[in-house]
Amino acid sequence: MPTLTLYGPPNIPFLTKVRAALGLKKLPYDWVVPEGPEDYKRYSPRTGLLPSLRIDGEIIEDSSVILDELDARFPEPPLLSSDPKIARSQKQLERWAEAAFMFYWIHYLQEIAETGRAAPHSSGMAREFAQRLDDLVNFLGGRPFFYSDRPGRADLAVYSFLAGVGFAVGDEVASEVAARPPLAALLKRVGQETGVHIADAP
Repeated sequence: MPTLTLYGPPNIPFLTKVRAALGLKKLPYDWVVPEGPEDYKRYSPRTGLLPSLRIDGEIIEDSSVILDELDARFPEPPLLSSDPKIARSQKQLERWAEAAFMFYWIHYLQEIAETGRAAPHSSGMAREFAQRLDDLVNFLGGRPFFYSDRPGRADLAVYSFLAGVGFAVGDEVASEVAARPPLAALLKRVGQETGVHIADAP
């Protein structure tokens, strides 16, 4: 078994996505938290961005590239469907979720920094956030996971942002997720399947 070392600070969504993939594949790994700015360049020489994953001395950067590499080296269970069309859709939803929720996450964090609290539910941004959650609920339908009966990349991406939203920006925003039982149930299932919980730290 290759030696795996994950680098990144706790509770950032892209690191959570990689942790969830490692957990789903039941791959043991060491987790190193950076202690200062110099560690980012040391652990991610090409971009200076974390997370990165070292596999037997080779550093892989970018969470999506890391998941590609994990599937190539450790194919079971796969993170993508064997059907190319479904696999493309899984990756599209992964990219959409990350782009959409990173936008709202940054907005809410800015709001907290400026006012001490997240945007009220009546704000335009909060309404848009709620609409994106409704989009996910409608797309999920009655399935246990997006596109499959087991978690894949799209599920890990959604989980990485929404399971930790209360930890990051507070209960007012997290309540929007809890108010949508199919989405809350999805997050619970992904947490159970991967064994990853947002507040965990090495």
